[in-house]
Amino acid sequence: HVLSVVLASGVHYAGVAAAEAVAVHPELQQESAAVCKAYYKLRELFEAGLIGGVEGKRAIDVGAAPGGWTQCLQEQGASHIIAVDPGALTLTNMDRIEHIQTKVQDCIAKLEQRGEKLDLFVCDMNCSPSEAAVVLRNTRPVLKEGATVVMTFKKFSEEGKCTQESYRRDKDSALDGLRDICSDLKVVHLFANTTLERTLIATLAATPAEGSR
Repeated sequence: HVLSVVLASGVHYAGVAAAEAVAVHPELQQESAAVCKAYYKLRELFEAGLIGGVEGKRAIDVGAAPGGWTQCLQEQGASHIIAVDPGALTLTNMDRIEHIQTKVQDCIAKLEQRGEKLDLFVCDMNCSPSEAAVVLRNTRPVLKEGATVVMTFKKFSEEGKCTQESYRRDKDSALDGLRDICSDLKVVHLFANTTLERTLIATLAATPAEGSR
């Protein structure tokens, strides 16, 4: 069994559930030689049924290094994974993985030129929620209508001046700003997330026809 305790408005709430009914943090199961801890965020989404299967689908992993989410997508059967990051991947198995070693804004045009239309966008990049939202918008031309979107909202700023309050405002603003291009938005707090991190799951909406805005 699993005991869950939540503190809300000064009140503690507790509940007990059968272990098989709970998406137990897979890191505790010692089942995979993960390249990094970030792997367990995406793995948890699959195990909890929060995102559908990716077998045979094409995906882009933005901010991929060192390769945790790319590794998870590979294990889940994605047919092709475009891992975008200037940094190195530390994966030993590169089967079905294309590493584009640059920033995402510098490769989208080339992906468009070769006609990419991808089924899945994932991003666990070290950036603020608003920056992550911009990355999704910039990547949209190479994503299919109805593509699955998964991204981590992080308390992050290069200047190190992000407070909890400013992070929450930025997260809420980023979420509101994505409602015009995404549907079925869901924000979850995973076992594998840090205390303030949240994971966004959504479906990419259709691109408006020219002149319809």
